[in-house]
Amino acid sequence: MHSPSTNKIIKVLFGIPNEGHTECQAYDNRLEMCFHLGNLQTLSHFGHREYGGTKFDIPDGVEYQFSIASVGQVLTPLAREHLAEHARDEGFDYLFMVDDDMLTPLDLFEQLVKHDVDIIAPLAFSRSAPHKPVIYNLEKGWDNMRQEHFYVNHVVPNYPKDKLVKCDAVGFGAVLIKTKVLKSMAKPYFMSTTGAGEDIWFCHKAGENGFGVYMDTACKLGHLGYPKVITEAVYEAESDVNEMREERGDLDKYNKTTG
Repeated sequence: MHSPSTNKIIKVLFGIPNEGHTECQAYDNRLEMCFHLGNLQTLSHFGHREYGGTKFDIPDGVEYQFSIASVGQVLTPLAREHLAEHARDEGFDYLFMVDDDMLTPLDLFEQLVKHDVDIIAPLAFSRSAPHKPVIYNLEKGWDNMRQEHFYVNHVVPNYPKDKLVKCDAVGFGAVLIKTKVLKSMAKPYFMSTTGAGEDIWFCHKAGENGFGVYMDTACKLGHLGYPKVITEAVYEAESDVNEMREERGDLDKYNKTTG
């Protein structure tokens, strides 16, 4: 057991961009997550790793301190911008964002933080059919007329399964970002006029600044859709990705960079 005074303090801002239409399942899931994170914070302070028969994944000598912030009824990019600024300015080590329509494992934070990378997301899928994984390959190019670089994002349907994947961009249904990334990047972080989503744009800028973007495809979320929960099983049942994997295997570029 470590004395609290000798623990390394890790401050985490748990941010929820709330569009104002949270389903009851996600609301309950957020409450359960908050209870779990509260236990994680308390136990880490006292150097404990078990409570009520539940084991918590707490590294030796680490104490977690969580703060919760919800930004609601504004555009999601603007909500993310406010959360990122608060995490950067108030001395947090991590920004941990979970959207208000995602169903997550209660130990999502522990599953992501253990990898100790700059930016990491769990596996999630788009809300609208056809449901696609939110992992992206960015194809770069040069516009001769405008004399500027551009990029096009492509979904990776044959992502490596149940692995840590270093990739170009990920969707931010949930994401864990080290605030050193925010401190090293110029604002705005998420507000732009690009046609890509704010999460893809953020990942592109982070990559241009030398930071790594990862997805743990073994850590899976459910996305509250219309009305079913979109999971990996649903995605595979509705697509030909398994046949694609048999014919082509995983995408070579990503399969070579798995952990």
